[in-house]
Amino acid sequence: MGKTLDFLAVAEAGSFSSAARSLKLGQPTLSRRIADFEEQLGETLFFRNSHGCELTSLGAKLLPSAKQMAIWSTEILTQTQIPEKIEGRVRITAPPSVCFAVLPQVAHKLHTDYPGIQLEVLSNINTLNLALGEAEISVRTALPKDQDLICLASFYSRMKVYVAKDLAKSLSDNVSIHDLNWICWSDDQNHLISNQLLKQEIPNFKPVFSSNDYNVQIAACSAGLGALILPDELANNLPLKNLKPLNIDLNKYSASELHIIVHKRQQYMARVVIVSELLQKHFR
Repeated sequence: MGKTLDFLAVAEAGSFSSAARSLKLGQPTLSRRIADFEEQLGETLFFRNSHGCELTSLGAKLLPSAKQMAIWSTEILTQTQIPEKIEGRVRITAPPSVCFAVLPQVAHKLHTDYPGIQLEVLSNINTLNLALGEAEISVRTALPKDQDLICLASFYSRMKVYVAKDLAKSLSDNVSIHDLNWICWSDDQNHLISNQLLKQEIPNFKPVFSSNDYNVQIAACSAGLGALILPDELANNLPLKNLKPLNIDLNKYSASELHIIVHKRQQYMARVVIVSELLQKHFR
């Protein structure tokens, strides 16, 4: 199986040097292993050139089978390997709301079942570069355009308006989006969907409070300062239990998308598979 994974890494990276880095091998070692594999097959698998390498006709023919073998191998290892023996760090980049309300629960389950895997959470509004190894898993609100990035699963949830429970008691049942004091992202984050919604729906919109920090927004909302737009499913998590949803229709913005993304180099790595599957189970 090792030879197949070596072949797959080079085929997907398009160069021996990039593949060696992803496999944490020296390039001479990887080149020798591929050469041994080619000698065993009796044919070459790659055309080497100054820009990297390309698959030969045999290499292209073997690639689909190699991918399937890698998937089966990962499934077997994940199901049969002793959890304590699977080790290493997995970095997840995600929007602050997901980092705040979802990933701590996933981390708790991960530590219980696979204590050798360390989860590093990178809370970020901007998208980190998986191709450059800035993270292993990305939870994003938009599908990637890069063909090297793979969407493992997509989830959809309604967006709702939340206020502190004490504040909710003082509001009428017919409260509208125009009647509330609003908490939102600071102006440098106006590209985010909640800010766009509020500016579109409320003429001359001015928030009562804004911040570039999600935790600060949650604290302000919990203190009763105003209303905050959140994905519906996040409010079921323990840190947000003191917030209450209001019966306000957010029209065409009422659906929020989340996509679990990995780079194709990482999709067969056992610890990445384990974490991504835990994420998917949580969102289901």
